[in-house]
Amino acid sequence: MHFSRYIILVIGLLHMYAVSAQTDVDLIVERLTELTAEEVAEDFDFSELIERLDYYQRHPIDLNNTDGRALRDLQFVPQLFIDNLLEHRDRSGKFVAIYELQAIEGLDIELLRLLLPYVTVGVSSSLSDVGMVELLREGEHELMVRYGRILQRRRGYEITDTARSRYLGSPDQVFARYRYQFGRDVQVALNMKKDAGEAFFAGAQRYGFDFYSGSLYIRNQGKLTDVVVGDYALQFGQGLAMWGGLGFGKGAMIQGIAKQATGLRPYTSSNEVLFLRGGAATLAFGHLSVTPFLSLRRLDGSISHMGDSISAVSSLSQAGLHRTPAEVANRGAVQQWVSGTNVQYQYRRLRMGITSYYTRFDKAVEPRQLLRNQYAFRGKALWNTSIYYNHSWRGIYLFGEAAHSHGSGFAFANGLIATLHPHLSLALHYRNYQRNYHSFFSQGLATGSSVSNERGFYSGLVYHPSRKVEWMVYADFFQFPWLRYRVDAPSHGIDMLTQFTFTWYKKANVSVRYRYRKRQENATLELPHRTLGDVSRQQVRVNGQYKLNAIWSMRNRVELSHYQKEGDVTELGLMVYHDVIYKPMHARLSGNMRLAVFGIPGYNTRIYAYENDVLYAYSFPLYHNDGIRAYLNLRYRFARKMDIWLRYATFVYRDVTEVGSGLDAIAGNRRSDIRIQWRWRF
Repeated sequence: MHFSRYIILVIGLLHMYAVSAQTDVDLIVERLTELTAEEVAEDFDFSELIERLDYYQRHPIDLNNTDGRALRDLQFVPQLFIDNLLEHRDRSGKFVAIYELQAIEGLDIELLRLLLPYVTVGVSSSLSDVGMVELLREGEHELMVRYGRILQRRRGYEITDTARSRYLGSPDQVFARYRYQFGRDVQVALNMKKDAGEAFFAGAQRYGFDFYSGSLYIRNQGKLTDVVVGDYALQFGQGLAMWGGLGFGKGAMIQGIAKQATGLRPYTSSNEVLFLRGGAATLAFGHLSVTPFLSLRRLDGSISHMGDSISAVSSLSQAGLHRTPAEVANRGAVQQWVSGTNVQYQYRRLRMGITSYYTRFDKAVEPRQLLRNQYAFRGKALWNTSIYYNHSWRGIYLFGEAAHSHGSGFAFANGLIATLHPHLSLALHYRNYQRNYHSFFSQGLATGSSVSNERGFYSGLVYHPSRKVEWMVYADFFQFPWLRYRVDAPSHGIDMLTQFTFTWYKKANVSVRYRYRKRQENATLELPHRTLGDVSRQQVRVNGQYKLNAIWSMRNRVELSHYQKEGDVTELGLMVYHDVIYKPMHARLSGNMRLAVFGIPGYNTRIYAYENDVLYAYSFPLYHNDGIRAYLNLRYRFARKMDIWLRYATFVYRDVTEVGSGLDAIAGNRRSDIRIQWRWRF
C-alpha cells in the first residue's frame, strides 16, 4: 500500500465526525423527485426509489466488488465519479476504508455525506455452491400490508343510480407486498393493490386486488448477469427510445440531466403503467452484453367503433384506476406485444449501445381528429431503434442518444458534465425531438409531457467555494414546433432555477431558491383569430433545518408563488410550514409532524411540498385555496424485525362549502386521511 493511502485514511477518520451523520433518505428523495412531482399525479408512486435506497442502506455496496451498476441504482451518484472510482481501484488496488473515497476526483463533501451510508468495504455474497434449503433458510423475507382511506364521504360513493357514473367499490385503499432476497443475487417480488373506489372480490375485481405484479430476479450467474421473469423495466441510453420505471431530469442536482441507465431490473413499483411483463435477460461476452426481451400485457384504452365491426383505440390510459363503469369498461381493452434486443459495448470509460424493438397492438390506435394530433401515432405497429453512448475523460462526461421511430421521425439528445475547477462544475444538454417521433416507452429530458415536438438547450452551473456553501443555477430554453393542448400555434419558453445553500455540518442548513418559468398558451381574450399569450410562474422558497440534539430536529419553509397571464388576473400565493422530527437512535418510537398555513388563490399558483410518510410511501400534495395542512407520522418497533406505522393528515380550508370536484367532491371544508402500515421481516 502506498504511504499516501495511509495519510488519506487518517484524514478520513479525523473527518468522520463531520460527515458520518446518518443520511436523511428523505433529503435524497426530495431532491430527486421534487420537480418531477409537479409534472405527475399527486399520488404518483416513488416507492421503487425508496425501496432501492432502503435495501442498499441495509446491504451496503462493496466498493471492492462493484462494477458500478449498484452505484447507478442510487440515482444521485454521477457517472463521472463512478468511472473515477473504478479507475482509482484498478490503479491503486482495493480500498482499505470507505473514507479513501475522498481521494477520488469529482467527490465533494455533500456527495460523500450522501454516499457513506450506502457503501462499505468487505466481501460480497454469491450463489456459488448454495442449495435450495440454504436459499430458503438464509434468505431475507419481508411482508408488508398498508391500509388507508379518506375519512370524509365523497360524492362518487353516494350515487345509487346505475345509469350514472359512480364508484363501484369501497373507499378503502389496500396494498400488500412480499419480498424475498438472498444477498444481491436472488429477489422475488409480489405486489397487490386496491385503489379507493375499486371493488374487492366483486364485479370486475372478482379475483381480489385490482392490480397484481410479480417478478423473479436472478443475477451474476456466469455469463448470465441478469434475468427477470415477470414484470420488469428496461433503461437504456438517455431514455429516448426505451425507459421504464422512474426517471428524473431537471432539478437541484444538475447531474440529473444525464440519465443513469440501469439496464434490466425487476419492476417493483405499485404504479400500474411504465413497465413490461414477460421475460428478459442480459448475457455478457467480455466487453459485450446482449439483452433480449419479450413482453405481453393488456393496457387500458378508450375504444371507439369505426363501423363495419372495426374498433380502434382513441387513447391509452395511464391512470391505472378502475373505479367507475367507464374505467372498468376500458380495463385491459388493448393487448400489447413488445419484443426486441439491446446490445451494449463497454471498455473502460466508454459505453456504446443500440436498442431495437417492435411494438404491436391488437387494435389500431386512432387519436381524435384534431389539428394538434396531426402528427400523432396512428396504426397497430411501431418499430423503434436508438444508438447511445457515454464516455468520461479528464473530468468531462459526455453522453447522448439518437432514436428513430421507423416510418416517422427522429429524436436526438447530447450533453456533457464537466469539472471546470475543483469547486466549479458545468452541465450542458441539447435536445431535438421531432413532432412525428413516437415511442411508448420514452422518458427523456423534456419540458413537455412526451419525447416529441420539442427542442431545447439546458445549461447549469454548480459552485462549491467551501464545504459549507453551494450555489447552483440552470437555464433551459425550449421550443414546441407544433401545436399542443391549449396551445394552438408553435410556442416557446424558458425555465430558470437558482439555489444557494449554506450548511453547518450535523447542525443546520438553510437554502434560498428562486424559479422562473415562462411559456405560451392560448390567449384568454376573445379575438377573431387565435393568438398566444405569455404565461409566467415565479417561485421563491426559503428552507431551513436545524438539529437541536441527537433526538429532535426542526424544519421550516416559506414559499411564495406568483402567476401571471396576459389579459388575465395576476395571482400570488403563500405557504409556510414547520416540521418537528423525533428520531432517537435506538428507541422503539419515532415520528414527525407538520403544521402548514397557506393562502393560495387557485390552481395556477399551486405549491407542491414534499411530505414524510410511512415507509416506501412519499407524497407531494398540492396546496391551493386558503387553509391549514397538518399531519402526524408515528413508527413503533415491536422487535428487531417488526414495525408498525400510523399516519393522519388533514386539509382544513377556509370559506369553502365543498372540497374537490366531480365524483371526488366532499361536502364541507375538510379532507382527512389515515394510513396504517405493518411490516415483518423474517
